[in-house]
Amino acid sequence: MNTTNPLNSKLIFCIENKDFNKYLKSTSDETDKRIKFLEIENIPRAVAENPDATLVLQSDINENIFFDIGKKLKGIFFKELKVIFLSFDYLIKSDALKGFSSFIQAPCSLELIIEEATRLNDHRKRILLIDDSKLVHKNLVGPLKEKGFIVEQAFDGQEGVKTALSTKPDLVICDIEMPIMNGFEACAEIRNNKVTQDCYIIMSSTLKSAEDQKKGFAAGVDEYMPKPVIFDDLLERINRSFALQSVLREKILIIDEDEYQAENIANYLNKQGFSTRTCSGINDAQRLLKKFSSDLIISSTSLKDGSIIDVDKICKSEQTNSDLAFIGLVDQDNEGDRRMALNAGAKDTVATPPTAEALAAVVERTLAEIRTERERDQFQRYVSKASFQSALEKSVLSELSLPSRAEKRQAIVFFIDIAQFTGRCERYAPEEIVSQINNMFESITEIITKNDGDIDKFMGDACMSFWFDEGDKQSYDKCLLSILEIQKAIKELNDSDPIMKEDPLKVRMGLNSGDVILCDIGAAKARVDLTMIGDAVNIAARLETACSQYFIDNLVSDSVAKDAKDQFSIRIIDRIKVYGKDTPVAVYEIINEVENTSQKENDLIKHFEKGFEAYTKGKFSAGLKHFQKSKSLEIDRGYPSTPSDVYISRCEMLEKSPPENWDGTWILESK
Repeated sequence: MNTTNPLNSKLIFCIENKDFNKYLKSTSDETDKRIKFLEIENIPRAVAENPDATLVLQSDINENIFFDIGKKLKGIFFKELKVIFLSFDYLIKSDALKGFSSFIQAPCSLELIIEEATRLNDHRKRILLIDDSKLVHKNLVGPLKEKGFIVEQAFDGQEGVKTALSTKPDLVICDIEMPIMNGFEACAEIRNNKVTQDCYIIMSSTLKSAEDQKKGFAAGVDEYMPKPVIFDDLLERINRSFALQSVLREKILIIDEDEYQAENIANYLNKQGFSTRTCSGINDAQRLLKKFSSDLIISSTSLKDGSIIDVDKICKSEQTNSDLAFIGLVDQDNEGDRRMALNAGAKDTVATPPTAEALAAVVERTLAEIRTERERDQFQRYVSKASFQSALEKSVLSELSLPSRAEKRQAIVFFIDIAQFTGRCERYAPEEIVSQINNMFESITEIITKNDGDIDKFMGDACMSFWFDEGDKQSYDKCLLSILEIQKAIKELNDSDPIMKEDPLKVRMGLNSGDVILCDIGAAKARVDLTMIGDAVNIAARLETACSQYFIDNLVSDSVAKDAKDQFSIRIIDRIKVYGKDTPVAVYEIINEVENTSQKENDLIKHFEKGFEAYTKGKFSAGLKHFQKSKSLEIDRGYPSTPSDVYISRCEMLEKSPPENWDGTWILESK
């Protein structure tokens, strides 16, 4: 290869411009198998076989198609897929960055593409330093790199914003006084852009007035650090910010006419890992709550357009689901204010100006109460009658501060995840996403509990549930029936909404049974969750993830599917070794109930299984013929490829270079 840059992952190119394609091919070493050039129709299969690769797309006339393919692959099947979009048109950069990992203006060198792919696959934390002082850059860049950070540099606010949007830093260090665009303006643009809104911002300046700090916090800065910067102090702040970013904390809305006090409270809570917003009155609070969800409100008793009584009305309104708590800010030693806040419905009060210790105690205590109330409220909603008594006993034991119990049980573990969640978050407003997810989980919860299953936990866009295995075949039938009913419910949900009909929700489901440990997990003095852990859980989770590699929505282990053929039409999908395990696992797809299976589905299963049998015996040519027949019978479920396509590709590859000691086992490399 005509470059000295390292290439740490495979590159898959789909370049529509023939001259540009020819140039890139000519600069690559044909013997380097890490670089692959493909036609557009072969992209899904290549990505499925190389999930760790970086996809490089470029289009002259089919730009929308390329956008759609890239976004579907990244959003629906491979959340971690790195996609570089090349274009001769620089004006589409902003649109490209909304859906893809990176944008490069064509024509460009292969070296530049490899450099960008290497950067994308570097998982070190990325810091952007925006400062017009070359001395500051000299003093900070080298030491930060020595600590293992990737450091991007900009020397004015405007350049800083551009660099932030193109590199997506984890943390920004920004000066105030700079040419072209000052630090306040730059930080505001970085904070208010969807691409960079979640990065942590430290403002560093010689300007130390309270007014300057106030303006910084208003611009979205997370913390203020005076100059001259002491590197050890900066490093401590950086490490603390990354630690806080890894912990999910609640969202808090602060309502206070005293903007300086509000920003001080917000600044302290931000340092504790909470997400905060501030406003000065009731009307502003109502507008914010329509756009952004909150878990807690902290409010003054007296406001410019109302009082704390109006805060209570907001908390009980339909837009907050009548489930929002608030804390009152009351004047020091003003018992009347305190009683007014509590009578209005406040969970607690804190005296102003609040000390960090007092604020922390009240907020943490209030949030702990809220979590407990919500968990108790939801407990019976998501737990079947079969498990309620056992779980209740554990809850009582916990309340009595007795040692937590851990017991070994046989269980069927079920994971379900929204396949295109990352892409949907980029395409829709937060409230639309929440509505779609809640509607879906409402249907899923109803189906699982109706079939005597238990909801263990919701994890963002995913859900874990289980059935206790009592050795009764009925339990297996019920959980398999749940898969088919969920498929039907998702289709009905998609068909009922014009937007979702055009951009349908898709899910991945993984099902496995085995020994689990039912236990309390967490900090005994703070919070514990009743959950289950163990090998059976891990395999179910990995089967759910592996669905994307076969372009299907469910994978079921042999331990569940082995006795299901009398009631369900199933087909074997693969014999795999999951990450970290030596023993192969046979996995299946549930197609339909036997009584509802069409002739086409029966023919599909027959040819696919004949192909798989030949494939496992190393008869790749014979397997290929059967898979070509099954491909023509594949049921269109809206995926860009099919399991038959996966095996056609495998057979073609293995026939050219037959492996030694072949036993038909495929190693699943992804976790």
